[in-house]
Amino acid sequence: MTTLPLLLPVLLSLLLCLGFPPLASPFSYSFVVVQDRHSIPGKQHRHSHRSTSLPTAASTARFAFLREEDIEQQQQLQATGGTQSRRSMVWSVVAGVITSGVVNTHLKHAFAANANAATMDVVPEAILGTADRPVVIVGGGGRTGMAVAEAVADPAFGNMHAITLSRSGRDPFGIIKLPQATKDHLKHNEAGFDVRDSQETLSASLKTLSPSVVVYAASASRQGGTTSEVDDAGVEKVARACKEIGAVFVLISALAVDRPDSKSFQMTNTLGGNYQGIMDSKYNGEVKTRTVFSSSGGKTAADYVIVRPGVLLNGKTTTGPVGLELNQGDTIGGGLSRDELAGVVVGAIQSRASSKKGSGQGITVEAYRKSTAQKLERQYTVPSGNELTVDASKALALASSTSSSSSSKISSPSLYRELFASAKLD
Repeated sequence: MTTLPLLLPVLLSLLLCLGFPPLASPFSYSFVVVQDRHSIPGKQHRHSHRSTSLPTAASTARFAFLREEDIEQQQQLQATGGTQSRRSMVWSVVAGVITSGVVNTHLKHAFAANANAATMDVVPEAILGTADRPVVIVGGGGRTGMAVAEAVADPAFGNMHAITLSRSGRDPFGIIKLPQATKDHLKHNEAGFDVRDSQETLSASLKTLSPSVVVYAASASRQGGTTSEVDDAGVEKVARACKEIGAVFVLISALAVDRPDSKSFQMTNTLGGNYQGIMDSKYNGEVKTRTVFSSSGGKTAADYVIVRPGVLLNGKTTTGPVGLELNQGDTIGGGLSRDELAGVVVGAIQSRASSKKGSGQGITVEAYRKSTAQKLERQYTVPSGNELTVDASKALALASSTSSSSSSKISSPSLYRELFASAKLD
């Protein structure tokens, strides 16, 4: 490593003598893009707007770790004869050396280590839901958790590896037939996972699984704990564990938790038994999640998504994401099916895969079918002005460009991801 400063001038001189301009190849500017893109962003205002751009198939194949607009910006700079800063030029030439095979393996690893250190604020898409960094589902034994697990593990949908956790340790899919391809992506941890355990126990259990994403689908039940134990304290403990290990945290909460005067809140909050006060507890769980991720410490790569589903309807979707609507502000209510909710969760995970991240960044959305939308309280209006929907032209383009069945067209995971394209940061 001590020879690195001595080798750099020699390598730079060699390239320039050989006639390699700083922007001679895609690699020459792609490394600069990565350096600029991954600088740690400043803390944003609670209601600041986040605009995302979905990469095209071509840019994804050629530069899986770059945003399309970054590549275009560099191409425009090259076409107009623009100049780079000295630092950018150095990085460009260094990148060309690394990717050209001029340098040996040890030196290449040294540069890679520096690049990784500069990009710790981003979770690359490639590491979300892989076999060694799976999506872990807390509460995977419940109906909602099972729907999420199936959607995540389906190669034709989420196409990610998943591990289900249940309080009892019993495999929820033990007696349910799944396609072999889905089963190959889905495992169950036989060790029981009870969110009422201590912080140390839960953190250690999750750490051994090395998750890139943790989906919290657990909630109070007659046998599994009270609302304060599961929907409040349990959420906080799992959120802390995710922050510690650098995993994205996806919390399934409930619509109307911010509206205690609404009928939806009051009816749900007074169910009695272990469900008593469930809306209060879910609200507390959300607040603690935001507090955990906005605090210092842990891995800055971690962030969160809070999904607030409406009433869970029977049956399966007939319209997929095209018939759904996300909202922000908790003013509109409605309902959706569990498979639609699972699709929203997959879209939430995919939306975080290529987004910029920093400590405390996350989003909160409400989810329901467009056809069921209604205002939660009299003073609100429908539409609210904060709706997030699938671009109709993109849905039409997908339908016309694929030979898949009509059901798979309307349920494309890319369209669920599209629902989050213009979501605002908390």
